[in-house]
Amino acid sequence: MERLIALQDLQQLQRDLQESSYQDLGFEKLDPAVIGEEVEGLREEIDPRFLQRFDHIRKKYERPLVPVRNGVCYGCFVRFPTARLADFEGDVPLTCESCGRLLYRIP
Repeated sequence: MERLIALQDLQQLQRDLQESSYQDLGFEKLDPAVIGEEVEGLREEIDPRFLQRFDHIRKKYERPLVPVRNGVCYGCFVRFPTARLADFEGDVPLTCESCGRLLYRIP
């Protein structure tokens, strides 16, 4: 799960670096090639089943992986079924029944 979150954050950083306003805000110039290498390294460490789902959902949403907090999906802000909250054990992401994003739980 942590690798999927890191992958999503690095991909967001790649998108941010493409915008000229990123440097105008005072952030240092990062080498996109280094970030690309990090992304590829992470992709190799992630279970291919989850990576495939992640990539498929990413075609629809910029953030395919979102937290569930207090029983609410932070992608679509729909209440997650209470009966399924117990399924958040382990490192297997669940899918929101409303928006289809992958979910991880924040206590």
